[in-house]
Amino acid sequence: MQTPAPLLTVVCNVFDDAERLPRAVASALAGWTTSDIEVVVVDDGSDDETGEVADRLAAADGRVRVIHLDRNDGTPGAARNRGLDAARGEWVAFVDSDDEYLPGALRRLVDRGREQGADVVAGAVARYNERTGQVTPLQATGYTRGAESTGGTDDAEGTGGVLGSLGPDSPLWDDTIAVAKAIRVDLVRRHRLRFPEGILYEDQPFTVALWLGARRVATLDEVVYHWFVNNVEGSESITARRHAIENFHDRLAANREIDALLEAHPDLRAPKLEKFLGHDLALYGKDLDTRDEEYRAAFVTAARGYLLGLPATAREGLPQPLRLLVRELVDGPPDSAVAASLFAYRRRHLERPLARRAGGWWWPYRPASEATADHDLTAFVAALHAGGRRLRTVTATAVRPVGSTLRLAGTVVDGDDSLGHFARVSALVRDRRSKATVGRASTRVRAHGRFEVGLDLPEPDTAPGSVTTWDVKVTFENVLGRRGAPSVAGPLPVEVAASVTPAEPVNGLLPYRTRNGNLSLRTVPAVPVAAPTAQPAAAGTTDAERESGSARPEGTRP
Repeated sequence: MQTPAPLLTVVCNVFDDAERLPRAVASALAGWTTSDIEVVVVDDGSDDETGEVADRLAAADGRVRVIHLDRNDGTPGAARNRGLDAARGEWVAFVDSDDEYLPGALRRLVDRGREQGADVVAGAVARYNERTGQVTPLQATGYTRGAESTGGTDDAEGTGGVLGSLGPDSPLWDDTIAVAKAIRVDLVRRHRLRFPEGILYEDQPFTVALWLGARRVATLDEVVYHWFVNNVEGSESITARRHAIENFHDRLAANREIDALLEAHPDLRAPKLEKFLGHDLALYGKDLDTRDEEYRAAFVTAARGYLLGLPATAREGLPQPLRLLVRELVDGPPDSAVAASLFAYRRRHLERPLARRAGGWWWPYRPASEATADHDLTAFVAALHAGGRRLRTVTATAVRPVGSTLRLAGTVVDGDDSLGHFARVSALVRDRRSKATVGRASTRVRAHGRFEVGLDLPEPDTAPGSVTTWDVKVTFENVLGRRGAPSVAGPLPVEVAASVTPAEPVNGLLPYRTRNGNLSLRTVPAVPVAAPTAQPAAAGTTDAERESGSARPEGTRP
């Protein structure tokens, strides 16, 4: 005989993840001592023992049900939809099989939603780095702007706020993930909300449709969900594999689904485009210098096709350098489009100085005869200067540890002609956590921006399992021949040219290129240790972007 309908249904989609599935299910059930909850595990055509593990969980706890799908299409939409169809609760939530809710978090989400009469209640998410154990809350899911207090007791204590439907300035644009939410099933049924099937990033269209349909959204001012991140190259989630151009095509397909939803909401097209440019496109555009010519050509072609399909009015009012980027992607030459992407997304990365014309600053890849207002960077540069910043790109062209010294050769691109002939560059080794400088060396910037310097390396702690990370940064002195002249606000990172091969470990230290393209060092344990603590020698850092997939929730804007 079927039990009474529960208060909450939690849908857990899983594929070939037998080891971590019990943890995800247990986290959903934590804090519920009655039959007010059910967990629907959707085995998405697993090839390993995941199905058997799911069945054992159901046999051990009557609140767990299992649906077995015959095949896996590589995307989670179909599995999530089957879970939605099977939901018997008044509320529904989602958990990925390799993540977890914090103890009692789902109970608190549902209680707050009922107290506030909300259609949806959303909490915050934190990254949990599986390599280091570091927990980093995602600010974008914290609703730090736009939520107005309802004036209740809980709100006065900082529990959260209440939002209306999606608007142009709503913080809901930042949250396009399906997890860390309790959703009224009536809202799902009434608006026939579904996840797109056959594409990745299915969270985005579903969540935007959710925000459009919700009349009242309550927020819970606490981390409720841990997203487990593995940054080791070769074992990333399917949506983190941005080196495959097909991944970008799926991203665009998800955004086209959102654009279709917004046809009846023309006032939302511009903020949606800005969200796309500020987050989605950035994840690919910042790495274009590491991709081959075929990938870059395919990226520009796909981005151009997508942007040309949007109303031109959506581009009006974009800030620089996003306005420049869209212009170059729409009708610029490929090399300029790639350069504009790196300029927009990689700390104003430049490979040639800006052009100086009629007292203003202009994009250097276009001659004066082709320049438009979108290529005029004069106001942008003036704003940087007003804040004491300059346009400089420092790139390492050779990285070679010699004994206890790091020999570093590189170039400085003086983007706004602010260095002069007597500038000196100081290279720093800084502890990532404490920000303490543990090494420094200075040298003159020579012709064509070249420099070479030797940095004393820190003494590493090579104890098993001990991992310390240092970043290599630079500052400038004697700018334009005036000691103490204004320089860049804070040390600049040293980027690593894509052609530079990471060095082998020396004296317990490994130089490597971070996912943001910068030069860093990390310790390497002196003796072999069991995984995962042996993994720090592989590529990747703790600054990975949040992604979605069959086992990953979608990222929010940086």
